[in-house]
Amino acid sequence: MTSPTLPSLQIEKDTGLARARHEGLLIFGCGSFARDVHAAAAASDIPVAGFVVSSGAPTICNGLPVAPLDALPPDWRRRPLWIGVFNREAISDYARIIDACRAAGFATPLMPQQYYAALADHLGWRYWLADRTGYAAQRDALESVLGRLEDTDSKTYFADLLRFRLGHLATIPGVPVAGVQYFPDFLLAQTRDPLGFVDAGAYDGDTLAEAARSLPLREAWAFEPDGDSFTRLATRARSLRVPTVCVPCGVSLINGTLPFTSGQGEASRLSVDGDAHAPVVRLDDCLPHAQVGYLKLDVEGHELDALAGAEALIRRNRPFLAIAGYHRWDDLWRIPQWIASLGQDYRLRFRIHAHNGFDAVFYGY
Repeated sequence: MTSPTLPSLQIEKDTGLARARHEGLLIFGCGSFARDVHAAAAASDIPVAGFVVSSGAPTICNGLPVAPLDALPPDWRRRPLWIGVFNREAISDYARIIDACRAAGFATPLMPQQYYAALADHLGWRYWLADRTGYAAQRDALESVLGRLEDTDSKTYFADLLRFRLGHLATIPGVPVAGVQYFPDFLLAQTRDPLGFVDAGAYDGDTLAEAARSLPLREAWAFEPDGDSFTRLATRARSLRVPTVCVPCGVSLINGTLPFTSGQGEASRLSVDGDAHAPVVRLDDCLPHAQVGYLKLDVEGHELDALAGAEALIRRNRPFLAIAGYHRWDDLWRIPQWIASLGQDYRLRFRIHAHNGFDAVFYGY
């Protein structure tokens, strides 16, 4: 079998922006992301004529008409259509949306990665969305990561994720992968002895509970800075038969407080424009002598800082690693580069557990 290779990292520069400015565009969807796209387009002097949805009755959103695909105004099919959906759910898979829109008469619906650069100043950070022209400058780094990935599946998912982000694919074949996120079979097969588990970004304890089912746990430490989520985490931890310490803070490369966007459920995060401040700790200082055999990090874009604050722990224990790698566009190479820099000879695999490139995880063992 031919080993997967990187795709061309070049893109077509014309994504229809000039036409959208001239004719006014339509936005597919009318959820929070679609409304944010509307606001960003208006701030960028791009007129929006209305919203398109898959089904339902005509209505109003943000003061503009909303029409279902089967009851479009006569002239709408000729307008540019931008997909205003950005999440991991199956119903939001871009290939399905594009097929439905084309069947309704739209020629070339654009995915968010294809128009994001035009709205970036007003949309701000949106997980892995970025100006696609930046990938070409990272070819050497991406080639290096592809070469480090252990198995063909990892290489294929990695290369296809790049194709998807560049707009060359509307969906990633074989995604979501089978199995449980953070606990793939190839890691579970090697976890024989009782081990300590660190869950950083523990949310409401869902991953902690899965760890209790999947791993031979000796003890666990769960970190969650959002107050509402921490309450649910602590409640769930009490129901588990695993000695667990729940810590109401985030993990970082410092001990202190950082700006925090709260009340967003699993999307609550450390962020410069947060509405609150949250305590954070270095895992190296919080767990200076702990025997940690499995480290899971899913901290909404703060993974590299969290890893930097856990370097001594990782060097001391060489735990299994399950590190989210999709929150920032450059996580794709910076996280595996950081793991490689430890010199611990980690074998590295890559899996994608949700639609539209979300829930991508690097696994080290």
